[in-house]
Amino acid sequence: MAEGFNKPGKEIDVERLHAEALGEPGSRRFRLLASIQGETYIVWMEKQQLQALGLAIEQMLDQLPERGPELESADVPLEFNTETRQQFRVGRMELGYEEIGDRIVLSAHDVQEDDEEPQTSLDLRITRNQARQLSADAAVIVAAGRPRCPMCGAPMDPGIHVCPQQNGHLPLREEGPAG
Repeated sequence: MAEGFNKPGKEIDVERLHAEALGEPGSRRFRLLASIQGETYIVWMEKQQLQALGLAIEQMLDQLPERGPELESADVPLEFNTETRQQFRVGRMELGYEEIGDRIVLSAHDVQEDDEEPQTSLDLRITRNQARQLSADAAVIVAAGRPRCPMCGAPMDPGIHVCPQQNGHLPLREEGPAG
């Protein structure tokens, strides 16, 4: 059984949730920060994992039955403790839905390298509004990366990109903003 940060049976909602990228495009690190009962939890992930999470949340929201109007709650102005020891690198994520509380549940599980040690996991219970915001934030963060080569689709670093589709000929330059 996985050992988690939140204890089994506790159904505590996330007060604040935020996704972000740290660093420059091409060498960014991605993380999800959550505040639960004033405690900060950090889940580190790959860019593709953040993108897949955002898309999966969108798909889930589209499939959920309609509910009455959701009360808008202001994002609780809490500071995240970025020095918390309650952080891990995600290996596997699961999405679920709790009909009784109308909550989306994101379960994040640590990368498991040693079968002897208990696996760390974190269950995040979020509202539909928090889920929509997380999905939108993920899309913006992922899109803010390096531009893609129009010929091969590979990320282009600043400067010259030698495209394999051109067999090394006609290097392409990253286009700056028009203006």
